[in-house]
Amino acid sequence: MSSILDTSSLINTYGQTISSTNASSLQSSLGNVDKAATADELMSACKSFEAYFVQKVIEQAKQSILENDEEEEGEYMKYFGDIMNEQYANAIVDSGTVGLAQQLYDSMKSHYDL
Repeated sequence: MSSILDTSSLINTYGQTISSTNASSLQSSLGNVDKAATADELMSACKSFEAYFVQKVIEQAKQSILENDEEEEGEYMKYFGDIMNEQYANAIVDSGTVGLAQQLYDSMKSHYDL
């Protein structure tokens, strides 16, 4: 029983050492980053996340409609459906109607002082 406790204590100590070392090296490398480029990359990542989220919502909505109507998709729709859903999602994100990317961006920008 004591060997299990000793092992977990050793693991915790190792984890704390690694995390503090990684945190200090990460913090020093982040200090040298161009803030404008980082803000643009953050917005791009937020838009990508919003597009992915919207695409999954579209796919689930189509799936529920097909289950209720009991219609089968054609061969081309099965093959190109994901591409079409991705294009719809990108168009929705570009129009700014959802606004999830902007909310994520504002939240993360203030949190990380960009």
